[in-house]
Amino acid sequence: MSEISELVLRAAERLAAVPSEDFAATVRECLQQIIGSAFRVAPGSVVDATGSKSSDFPIVIYRQDDEETVSYPQTIPADRVAVVVDICEELNSARLGEAYSRIAEAKRLVKSAVPKGEVRSNRTLGIILAQKSEVSLDLLAEQLYQLACRTIHAEWLDMLVVDSVGIINQAVQFPGENVSGNFLPPAEGALASPAPPAFYVTIVMRPTGVSSFNAFVAFIVGHLVFFAPQIAESLPNSNLIVDGQATTAITTLGFQPNLSGELVPVPADGYSGAFIPNTPIRLEDPQGQVLGALQFIKWQTGGVILMAGKLPLEGMLIFLPNLRPEYTRVVRRPTHQISPVLPISESEFNQFLSNIQARSNIRVRKDVGGIVKQKFLDEGASSPFIARCTLGLLRIRENVLTEQGRRNDFDKRFESAFSALLNAREAGKKLGETWKGHTERVASGVAAQVEGRDIRIHENINKQLGADFESFLNASTRAIKTGVQGICSFLALDIGFLFKKQSAFDANIERLRHTDSALADYLVEVRKWSERLLLLRNNLEHDIWEFPKVGYEIVGDAVRATEPQLSGDKVTALVNFLLDRTLCFFEEIIVHVLQHHLPLGVSVTEIPLSQRSVEAPERFQITPYPGGKPRWKIMYHATRFEEI
Repeated sequence: MSEISELVLRAAERLAAVPSEDFAATVRECLQQIIGSAFRVAPGSVVDATGSKSSDFPIVIYRQDDEETVSYPQTIPADRVAVVVDICEELNSARLGEAYSRIAEAKRLVKSAVPKGEVRSNRTLGIILAQKSEVSLDLLAEQLYQLACRTIHAEWLDMLVVDSVGIINQAVQFPGENVSGNFLPPAEGALASPAPPAFYVTIVMRPTGVSSFNAFVAFIVGHLVFFAPQIAESLPNSNLIVDGQATTAITTLGFQPNLSGELVPVPADGYSGAFIPNTPIRLEDPQGQVLGALQFIKWQTGGVILMAGKLPLEGMLIFLPNLRPEYTRVVRRPTHQISPVLPISESEFNQFLSNIQARSNIRVRKDVGGIVKQKFLDEGASSPFIARCTLGLLRIRENVLTEQGRRNDFDKRFESAFSALLNAREAGKKLGETWKGHTERVASGVAAQVEGRDIRIHENINKQLGADFESFLNASTRAIKTGVQGICSFLALDIGFLFKKQSAFDANIERLRHTDSALADYLVEVRKWSERLLLLRNNLEHDIWEFPKVGYEIVGDAVRATEPQLSGDKVTALVNFLLDRTLCFFEEIIVHVLQHHLPLGVSVTEIPLSQRSVEAPERFQITPYPGGKPRWKIMYHATRFEEI
């Protein structure tokens, strides 16, 4: 940890001990000490050249006039103001809305344009600093997103800080990458049409805890460097201020520039996992040597072109129809190049490829490494099964397995386990449909008739029911014994004793109680149904018993089919019960083991059933801990999968 980082941490400890009435003055004093004399930190309001004036702020950071006399509070010319900070003793939704409006009002004030040739920002940074909060960081982030949707981006709040808990701000994310740095107010004209840069602005929660003040100070200093680059060397290094501090970030919803240069919400189909990306198009020289690859990304308005390889993207963009100079403003990233947002559709991108092929000696190969788009299920992300047993779990694993190789290894195991779960679900559904269809045909007289005292049956479903039941047992056993157990083992959790003899199970449960008592209690209850599932499967495998046959009886003038039973349970009811338990076990155990591998400051919370998204009703989501929504704890329940 750097010296400046420790200095700011000590200032944070001092802030935590001061009474509320002295909090603002102490923050000003600490900031002034850290920033130095190049800027003044004082209370006051901001006024622009038109006479418009902001509300009073407890903290305004501005370039001072050499002849300025100190008297507080004061009115400060907008051109000199770099940062305004609103302080709240205890934040809630109403106070956040009020403070957001005051910040937007200050950002709305007119400033003189940056003279041509100068490279600096004249934007005002707006921050809310709360001593504590009545609501979780998650709910504050959701409200900030809604407020941003109703506010032009030039007036957005830049950071919200809950002292000793965490921060919420916007981060930059480029197409094809993870979240990178903080999003600072862009300089005037930076997002100008007709071809604004292509990137995402994502709202992120950072569970910074005791180092929240470090993040707050570093964010301010980072902006001051751009506000007054001529004195940047006199300011502390913002990276050193957060040296040694946690860097965990929880992404939420985001925005992207449209062709008009406005930051607008990313549409639902623009998030990872909601679309299939286009296959990269390979570019080769006449000898077949690979020169690069192009990929089209559909944007909210228009599209974006990505390029990997040694060719310069701007050299390719000259083949665009209706080319304008602004279209060649390429962003270079470590692994690829990104075009600005272009007014092109996918069909116009294909015309662009045709132009390259026809007007140069570059060969365009569209037939390499194509994706097979095959129907997988009749359900989409709006299905609770898909949302909870795939999307939700994979979102959590993104925060655990950040290294691609490890993530791929996990995904192989997950795919195998989920495939078995799908097969169990399909076999159970097929068995139910077979039985239902047969009972209806028997009752209607199509499949059975009364002949005196006898019953004539025209179809026999015993073999089909037995096959479906066997398929269900095999698939559900694979899902939990091979699939879930394999995932847990990969993440260093041994649950193999769940499937062993009672004495081995009891001994391991006692050991587990010392390290994870909640999981031990959960597995004791799971054993009550999983043991029956495995026993049925083992008996079937070793031909110890035969699947019971369908019975029939005369009721009045008709025939009624009586369902086969196993130990007093009707077969369809038993299958539905075991499938329901398997689904809950699959979801809950995987979430539990992933939860234990999340980075410090992050946990999992359960979304109430009534609050789940219609588009993707996931049950669990990442939350800051502490400071976020209530932390989920594994606990056995008898509630059906669809009802919890």
